[in-house]
Amino acid sequence: MRRLLIALLVAYTAGCAASDAGRAPAPAPAGGAPAAAGAPAPSSSAAAPPPAPVSMRFGLNTVTANLAALWVAKDEGFFLKYGLDPELVPIPGAERIIGALVAGEVPITTLAPTAVLNAALNDIHIQFIGAYSNKLRFWLYAQPDVATVPDLRGKQVAVTGRAGIVQRTTALILDRYGMDASRDVTLIATGDMANSLQALLSGAVAGGLLSPPGTFRAEDAGLRLLVDTTEWGLPGLSGVAARREWIAANEPLARGAVQALAEGLAFLHRDKERTKQIIGQHTQNDDPLLLERTYVAMVPGWERYPYVSLDAIRLELDWLTEDVPAAAELRAEQFVDNHFVEELDRAGFLQRLYQ
Repeated sequence: MRRLLIALLVAYTAGCAASDAGRAPAPAPAGGAPAAAGAPAPSSSAAAPPPAPVSMRFGLNTVTANLAALWVAKDEGFFLKYGLDPELVPIPGAERIIGALVAGEVPITTLAPTAVLNAALNDIHIQFIGAYSNKLRFWLYAQPDVATVPDLRGKQVAVTGRAGIVQRTTALILDRYGMDASRDVTLIATGDMANSLQALLSGAVAGGLLSPPGTFRAEDAGLRLLVDTTEWGLPGLSGVAARREWIAANEPLARGAVQALAEGLAFLHRDKERTKQIIGQHTQNDDPLLLERTYVAMVPGWERYPYVSLDAIRLELDWLTEDVPAAAELRAEQFVDNHFVEELDRAGFLQRLYQ
């Protein structure tokens, strides 16, 4: 695994031009307009105009309704409100996202812990600064003739990539049924869950993990639900992360991203109809019933305050250590920077979003 990750990073870095999304002007503190750092004091007759929001590329991992808080933050102008103008860029496969961070192609991204922990074993330091979900939420669907998880033995199973949470959760499910993902099935990397769904619908694979709205499309097509991981009650982090060095050099931008995420989460809980509309736009879906089912399925797992769960990372570390003994030296705390959320909480910013 380590050699594969290193090779992927080298290959990706060689093919990517470094981005200039490093240091940038600071956005405003909570609730205010951006203020120009180091600018002269405005005259009494006219205030100085705020600086333009900072453009950057913002990576997205598997594109599902779980990302709704980020889509809302973009479409409702919350990123602009806090001094950021991100281009939300889907990047298929956690290993490619890590490569994009290393190359400077994206300074900040959504991620799950699996790839972050693997990167740490190669001296790549990434931290989570906010979370939109802290629950493990995937659904394993299979062809109608696959009655149980053991029936997948010897068959092809879709995963989004080779180094992410989907692959890890697939291996966990198989392990619970006495199977080994590396021996008993053939894992097919599809890039994202939309491709996994299409592979299932076409019969190209026997099974694969999905997330809404893909789960409901699979259900309506007659595919069989084998496992609902939400019934296990396990922690599972989906959050916003960046390289530790970038966070330290760009605290105002990192704080602005957390503020926008927090507003996006509050919006999800407050405005169901507009949220469904935004999910539909980003998932190319205009079926009202499908969007209703998606919202109802997802809202219980969306956080209200974007704290990053240490428990989710500890669980991932336990899993990783079984395969990679060197991971025993890692500590969950080194992957979490909750200080932006804590500051917003102490200032009353988070509470005001729900008033």
